[in-house]
Amino acid sequence: MIKKILKISSNYVFILIFNLALFFIYQDANNYITVKYITTNNPIDIMISIIFTFLFLKLYFDSYYYIVLNRNNIITRIGRKKYNLLILKQLLLPSIIFFTINVLSDYILIKSVNIIYIIINIIFTITCVILLPKRKEYNNEFLIVLLIFMLMKISYFTFLIY
Repeated sequence: MIKKILKISSNYVFILIFNLALFFIYQDANNYITVKYITTNNPIDIMISIIFTFLFLKLYFDSYYYIVLNRNNIITRIGRKKYNLLILKQLLLPSIIFFTINVLSDYILIKSVNIIYIIINIIFTITCVILLPKRKEYNNEFLIVLLIFMLMKISYFTFLIY
């Protein structure tokens, strides 16, 4: 149990460290927000955005996929209604913590918060995680979600912002 808690909390620590590193790289608030939540056509910005997206997706894949892959055993033990509540908890808890961490870190570091970008990232990630097929080896799903997420970020920047 302690090992699981340390593993999950380490993901949030990495996100905080990443936020600090990103702030030291991009002191300007607009660049910080753009690289963190969207991306630019600059290769270093794309790499930073991939790391941030990877950390965010890892929050869901660490907790959600274990429960989905063992769905039959869990439903047998606790029932379908409690299983659905467990899935909902596994999706909402990381989202709430991620939202809180990003709102606080953005406010502390750049003195402004762009909640709409955070919510869009959360909604899209949850949707991708739910819709992708679940197998014992989810490496392909992880790469597919990461690729889709990055293509959307780049296209959003290219067509709407740039």
